[in-house]
Amino acid sequence: MTSERIIIAVLFAWTLLAVFSHLGDVQLEFYDEARRGVSALEMSRGEAPSLLTPPYYGAPDHWGTKPPLLVWCQAIWMKIIGPGELAVRMPSALATIALFWLLTWWGKRDWGSPLVGSLAAVAVLGNWLYISNHGARSGDFDAMLILFLTAQVVFFYRWVTNGESRWIWLAGLSVFLAGMTKGVAGGFLLPGIGVWLLLDPEGRKKLLKPGTWLIPGGAIALVLCYYFLREQVDPGYLQMVFDNELGGRFDETNEGHKHPFYYYLQLLVSDFGWRHLLPLLIPALVYLFLSEYRRVTLLLTITTVLFLVVVSGAATKLVWYHAPALPLLGMLIGAGMFHLGKLLSEKIGGQKGTFIGIALMTSLFMAPMILTTHHVLNRNRYPVMHESKSSLKDFMSRPEVKPPYSVVIKDYQPNFRFYVELARGRGEAVELKRIQRLRPFLSAEVQPVSEFEPGERVVICHGETWEYLFDRFQLKPKYKDGRCQLVLLGERR
Repeated sequence: MTSERIIIAVLFAWTLLAVFSHLGDVQLEFYDEARRGVSALEMSRGEAPSLLTPPYYGAPDHWGTKPPLLVWCQAIWMKIIGPGELAVRMPSALATIALFWLLTWWGKRDWGSPLVGSLAAVAVLGNWLYISNHGARSGDFDAMLILFLTAQVVFFYRWVTNGESRWIWLAGLSVFLAGMTKGVAGGFLLPGIGVWLLLDPEGRKKLLKPGTWLIPGGAIALVLCYYFLREQVDPGYLQMVFDNELGGRFDETNEGHKHPFYYYLQLLVSDFGWRHLLPLLIPALVYLFLSEYRRVTLLLTITTVLFLVVVSGAATKLVWYHAPALPLLGMLIGAGMFHLGKLLSEKIGGQKGTFIGIALMTSLFMAPMILTTHHVLNRNRYPVMHESKSSLKDFMSRPEVKPPYSVVIKDYQPNFRFYVELARGRGEAVELKRIQRLRPFLSAEVQPVSEFEPGERVVICHGETWEYLFDRFQLKPKYKDGRCQLVLLGERR
């Protein structure tokens, strides 16, 4: 086995550690991840009104307007390994592993070495934000989206430079899968690819061929077919998509996520892992543009810059919106550092040169690898959401907390609902009760305020629910751990 293969094997083993270590240990995140988990749980139980509509409370989900590919995958994994955090996060984890091999394969085909792609994948996982929420280990859309977006770049490039029709078909398939994962976001890299096609001599020739337009255009048409089919079973869906994905988030600031234009550049520079890698981008670009890899380097540079300009121009900015740029930037860093290290080793010569070249590459990527390893092995030390939203799972597992009881929420608590549904699925006498109506825009159905009776055992984790019940009942605490406590409702006040 050559030294490159040994390094790739080590990096892949580390990738498995980074992606799967304690993957199912931490409670689902409060917002998107938990809502996807509830939708997948309902769909796996056959409670969806249609396969086209991810459900929430058995009705079409009118908050998450994205196509259902992710939820389908999560529901399938629930059928295979049972409902839980692992099934919710498995599609993202497997997409990340697939991204490792896609980049490694591309490195072998077009960058001079498979190690280039493996280093790029390590760079992606070295991003502190990406290994945290809405990334490689999270039950959200983004890991699958990034796999399919990166595949678009890879296969379009292979089609232009290789000429074989299979690559344009694979590019079209990637466009379709990206669209079925996250809708409009599935086309975020296409403008950059299109500009590169115009600038590249062979690309301009390809633009005159029908396949350039028919196959990707057909993929987009298939995604649009989903939207129109869902409108038939869920009237008003297209308007919600327009309000949420096309007009709302781009033109208006949603939920207070307003940041300056340079926000995503700031995130890249300040990221715990990428503050060690991003400075390498400048020497990498200088070398690559002066080398035989200038053509593919131009593709990644144009695509990355245009993508970041587009998402930076949106009024709503969230910390994971820049993540599709990570594999492209990682590929540039990996390629630049690999070839500079190779150049150095050749200048020195012999085993000494090989050793110094390997040591250089290892040292440059070691810091983000160590930080990521510490992050995933100590996941409870780095919670993404506020503590007040993250304590129910562990509390329900305490031996002192035995059914029957009701978990009380204020209104929208999808992570609490997920764990109540898991308990009910195990046959436990656990209910979910609300102290106010569930807001209509969360679901097609309005959930009413719950009724409580003296003698009922309830779990309370928030001050608002405690105050609501304290005003109505004598409360007798039975067990407390962290922010949650088991309480017996006494006489009415």
